[in-house]
Amino acid sequence: MEKISVIIVHWNVIDSLNRCIDSLLATKYPNLEIIVIDNDSNPMPKGRKEVEIIWNGNNIGFPCAVNQGLKIATGEYVLVLNPDTKIKKDFFIKAVQFAKDHPDMGVMGPKFIDPDGTPQGSVFAEQSIFRDTPKYMPSATSEVFSVSGACMFIPMTTIKKIGLLAEEVFMYYEDLDYCRRIHKAGLKVYFNSEITIIHEHGKSSVQNPKALKYLQDASLWYNGPIKH
Repeated sequence: MEKISVIIVHWNVIDSLNRCIDSLLATKYPNLEIIVIDNDSNPMPKGRKEVEIIWNGNNIGFPCAVNQGLKIATGEYVLVLNPDTKIKKDFFIKAVQFAKDHPDMGVMGPKFIDPDGTPQGSVFAEQSIFRDTPKYMPSATSEVFSVSGACMFIPMTTIKKIGLLAEEVFMYYEDLDYCRRIHKAGLKVYFNSEITIIHEHGKSSVQNPKALKYLQDASLWYNGPIKH
């Protein structure tokens, strides 16, 4: 079966991380590479034989940490996954089949739900000068502008064509930027309503007092001064 590299950036959400890894292992997918990049957490994750951990001495931000994982990933597909998520047992089988059925796929994002089962927006439309477009959930599997970086299933061929995530930002908007680059390269961004994950949402960011500044700085970088 196709090898899949899972890249998880962790910062101070050890309980969530353990639940996330447990859900990955519960799939029993036979060809899985799990890479955790730890951005100087407290407490730090304990070693697991199924997991490779990259230890950073300070918090280098989300896209820089993801790129550390991408540089060593050996899978035919990469799953960039937040630690505050849990995937279902059929995730990898369905994701790989969807990619095979859609050879124009640059990236795929699944349906998000809260732990209590409430639907959660995970798709972005491109923003304009005249309106801000919050995250939403399409009613069915469809092409979209951008999916959330909390769960992005990406063929390695996309990464070789598009490159790594932008490191100009500490966090936020790197997912929209990557999807925008995918569109420019002639590939498609898909939302898949048939694949569902549980997302606790914002477990790391709520702990960071600089989160709002990071959001503002990233918006200015991505949108430019007028749209920002």
